[in-house]
Amino acid sequence: MTSTEIALLLNVDAEKITRIGEIIGKKIPEKDNFSNLNEFEKTFIYLDVLEDSVTNGGFIQFFFNSSGQFTHEVFQAYLAIKAENTVDILTKAIYLFPEIPVPKNLRIRQQILMEKDTNIDLWDELDTQFYKYEDNIISLTLEYVRNNIAHFD
Repeated sequence: MTSTEIALLLNVDAEKITRIGEIIGKKIPEKDNFSNLNEFEKTFIYLDVLEDSVTNGGFIQFFFNSSGQFTHEVFQAYLAIKAENTVDILTKAIYLFPEIPVPKNLRIRQQILMEKDTNIDLWDELDTQFYKYEDNIISLTLEYVRNNIAHFD
């Protein structure tokens, strides 16, 4: 039985997510370096990247910080778990960013956000929609892991 399969046996779903994140996290040699992960593990991590950034500072923080380099990967991750409401919110957030595709380079993204007239009220509205959690991300993530268990250690 793999570590991830054992984690899925925990009683509380949030604890399952935490434990799986810890298992995957051990394969990450440094911040934002996901080269040791397979595509399924990256999907799991990209979900966490958005959750952590938006919860701690909204979509502006997500785009302004290093997390923004993964904008399009994060989008694909939410598509992969079928989080339709969150995909809709994320789509709107991406289109609010002044340049598409969202640049991977941190300095370029920051410069764009500081120079362009960004409508803070629209960003705040998306943050509020995101915080409603209309998709059960934990359940969808666990279902994704179970459906792809062969790709998790």
